Amino acid sequence: VFNESAILAAKKNAKEVLQQDLLDSIEKVLLGPERRSHIMNDKEKEITAYHEAGHALVGHVLPDSDPIHKVTIIPRGRTGGVTWSIPAEDKSYHSIREFKDVLARALGGRIAEEVVYGADRVTTGAGSDLQSAAELARDMVINQGMGKKLRDQVFHVDEGMMLERMVHERQYSDETAKVIDDEVEALITEAARRAREVIKTNRQKLEDLKDRLLKKETVEAEEVIEVLEGSKMPAAAQL
Repeated sequence: VFNESAILAAKKNAKEVLQQDLLDSIEKVLLGPERRSHIMNDKEKEITAYHEAGHALVGHVLPDSDPIHKVTIIPRGRTGGVTWSIPAEDKSYHSIREFKDVLARALGGRIAEEVVYGADRVTTGAGSDLQSAAELARDMVINQGMGKKLRDQVFHVDEGMMLERMVHERQYSDETAKVIDDEVEALITEAARRAREVIKTNRQKLEDLKDRLLKKETVEAEEVIEVLEGSKMPAAAQL
C-alpha cells in the first residue's frame, strides 16, 4: 500500500505522500485499478448504476451493515463497478445478524436489477456477489454454528490441499449434508427477500442514487448519506 501511494505521489510530482495518496492506494490494492479505457454503452452504465445503487441502498438501510464508504460505476479490476463498505471500528467478533445483513447487501445489486428489469433480465454482473454470498452462508453453517436447524454445531471441512480434501472421508452423513445445503439455501433466500423488501420500499431512493452515479460516476460516503436520507427500514426486512 505504501509503495503504491508513493508511486501515485510521484506521478503527480509531489514532494510528499499525502493522506489522499494512501486512500487511493488502498482502493487500488483492494479493489483493483480503475479501467477507464473500458468503454460501456449507455445501457450497461444504467444497469451498473442500478446494481451498485442496490448494494448501497440495502447496506445503508440495514442496521447491522457496515457504513457505505464509496460507490462507483467506474470499472475496477474485473468488476463493472464497486460499492465499498468499511466497518466503523475494528471488530474481533461478528454476530448472526451482522452476517445476515452482509448477505442481503451482497445480493442488493442482483435484486435491484430484478426489481427494475424483471427476473429474467438479470445480468451476469452479480456472479462474484452470488459466489461470495454462498461462501459466507456455507461458512456460517459448517464452521460457525450459525444455522437454524444445526445451531451450535460445526462440520469442519479439511482446509488442506484439494487432493487431500477429495480423498478424506466426510465427517458427517448424507442426511446432514442435505440439511446443510438446505440451511445455506434458506440463508440466501432470506437475504434476497430482505434486500427485495428494502429496495421496493425505497424505490425512489434507488432511482436517486442511480441518477447521481450516472451523472458523477463516483459518489463518496457523505453524498451517499445525503442521497439516501429518509430511506426506511421496512418491517418485512427486520430480523
